[in-house]
Amino acid sequence: MTEQHDKVRVEQVPAARSASEPQTTVSSTEPAEILEAPAKSSRPWATWSRRRRWLAITGSVVGCGVLAAGMTLGPTGYEMWTQKDATLTTPANAAGLTLDTTDAAKSAADDLRTVLDAGFSLDKTVAGVYGDPAQASRSVLFVGGTAFLGRPGKELDQLFALLDDQAGGVRDVRDVDAGSLGGVMRCGAAEGSDSAMTICGWADHGSIALAMFPERTADESATLLRDLRTAIEHRN
Repeated sequence: MTEQHDKVRVEQVPAARSASEPQTTVSSTEPAEILEAPAKSSRPWATWSRRRRWLAITGSVVGCGVLAAGMTLGPTGYEMWTQKDATLTTPANAAGLTLDTTDAAKSAADDLRTVLDAGFSLDKTVAGVYGDPAQASRSVLFVGGTAFLGRPGKELDQLFALLDDQAGGVRDVRDVDAGSLGGVMRCGAAEGSDSAMTICGWADHGSIALAMFPERTADESATLLRDLRTAIEHRN
């Protein structure tokens, strides 16, 4: 953008008299002829004020752009850096549940792990069945894996879509609080299940996981998954 400035007016200065010209003496009785210089502007700061206003406006616009970029890219870069090096384990006890080590439980976990491996290219995957000591029918089936994920939300959508192909689908999927570890967490209801079953999953920049919660509501399942996650997911 080109700024327009007021043109500087060159004052007309009377030419000096030559030495040959007679010098006129002004009588003290006659009023002297006074050569008045053009009046100076009463607002000498006007030009600079306009320039400063343009600079201030330009600076504000640029500053807002930098701030917006920082707000957009800054947190994302920080999340990538802090979440990318994740590991998942299946501890013997987690969130009040106990890892089921029977052959039947291991077989069910391996089946779900195979589905995850087929749908994603992950560095490492884990799976397990966590039994509820209070009620065996409420055992939780968990599967997860680690890798760098650039778009956790999209990856989690793909994981739910994978279940649509393999297990009859998930309906009413909605975002829930991901807890202190951040990332994205969603829950939905399993289609075609004989009993009520909620499916919840999380994804961040270093891991993705999913769990099945028989006979639990979405709110109960989300709370339990957050508790399981703190015991299962670790960051270097």
